[in-house]
Amino acid sequence: MLISIFTWCSLVISVVVGQLVSPCPETFTYESRDKDQPDRWYGVVLLKSQEDLEGIWLRIILDRSAELLGNWFGDTSSTDNKEYTIRNPSYRLEAGPPVAVRFFVKYNAASIVPTVSKILLNGKTLCPTTKRVEPQLHISVKNDPEGTQTLSVSPNNPGVIRRPPPSNRETTKRPLSVPSQDISCGTVATQASPLITFGQSTIPGQWPWHVALYYSKGLELVYTCGGTLISENFVLTAAHCITRPRTNQPVNQRNILVYLGKYSLLSFGPEVQDRKVDQIIIHPRYNATLFYNDLALLKLDRPAEITNYVRKCCLWEEDDNLQNLIGKLGTVVGWGFDENRKLTTNLMQTKMPVVSSDTCIFSNRNFFSQFIFDKNYCAGFRNGTSVCNGDSGGGMVFPKAGTSGADTVWQLRGIVSVSVALQGEGTCDPSHFMVFTDASKHLSWIKQKINY
Repeated sequence: MLISIFTWCSLVISVVVGQLVSPCPETFTYESRDKDQPDRWYGVVLLKSQEDLEGIWLRIILDRSAELLGNWFGDTSSTDNKEYTIRNPSYRLEAGPPVAVRFFVKYNAASIVPTVSKILLNGKTLCPTTKRVEPQLHISVKNDPEGTQTLSVSPNNPGVIRRPPPSNRETTKRPLSVPSQDISCGTVATQASPLITFGQSTIPGQWPWHVALYYSKGLELVYTCGGTLISENFVLTAAHCITRPRTNQPVNQRNILVYLGKYSLLSFGPEVQDRKVDQIIIHPRYNATLFYNDLALLKLDRPAEITNYVRKCCLWEEDDNLQNLIGKLGTVVGWGFDENRKLTTNLMQTKMPVVSSDTCIFSNRNFFSQFIFDKNYCAGFRNGTSVCNGDSGGGMVFPKAGTSGADTVWQLRGIVSVSVALQGEGTCDPSHFMVFTDASKHLSWIKQKINY
């Protein structure tokens, strides 16, 4: 049986002045250390198989004895406190997306820290690996009572991918490049050359305000939506991303995790910052049936650190008359679907024109006539190359008038909201326009809530 492992993060954990280094970072990673728990570390191992497995026996071998190994996946046993077996005979590991198993090792804080030397899954060695296996993407579209489903008329949701849980602790290694704190909004340290358009790749740091929102479901971390950092403390996203389906009721904020500075869905490098959500603020006039006023603010539990990879986007500063934007190209980024309707691994970008409401409605009267009103707009080419590349909740940005090239200042205009679904598939149809919530029409509400 072949075991294919997703790359996860390269988070580091400091122990006094040293660091724990994973023998197989593509399979197993140490989480950042909790300063209040000096006698233990937490780690995550990714399980993946190309065939369905009935029953899981996970063997974790340490380089020295520990006091105990705890987990939330199965029963643990050991005869020497050095080799541990986690058993879950009733668990079915399906072929496809990886499953994250989180565990911790408790030890005597005054002694040498035990570390992982080998991991086996049902007798097969996962770690250390002798050859790196390239990750395979798998998309499943399913209903979820907590609000991560892809709706048939729906918010543009890229599907579900199982992810390992992030550190719930502050990382001990700071982002690689830290400029001064007085950096203006909407500016980018990394300049891509040439500028790539129409559903093509980006480079790390090119869109530093785009964030990834994850929903924690027990042992799984589900990637759900994008968002835009608009201040050190607030992320703007779509309301449908963080409410229960067809309701205005927000999901449990403790289950939402925000990643800033993220480029690859399969990598959590030192430039990535993770934050919990302190408060969810739904637009008071959000209509969960028609997706009117589809906006929400997430207040972070602590401020984002401004770096070359994490920066805030400017709010709209020009006239909000939509007629002035008709025909102009805006940029949308995200981990949306490619031309084969597969979720992209790295952050993608696409440029698409804003179209008039009449053009949008007449293109598909039965659908768009329900969702278009005076505080949203349509954009896209209808040629299958762009409209599914943006995530729900992600932003559409435009250059500020009078700026260009390396001096471009980007400002936020729209939030990805609704798209036509492919029949029977629950994913957006790239031959139709996409609906964006017009953030410029809600500036008073946004600024009031973030104390702008």
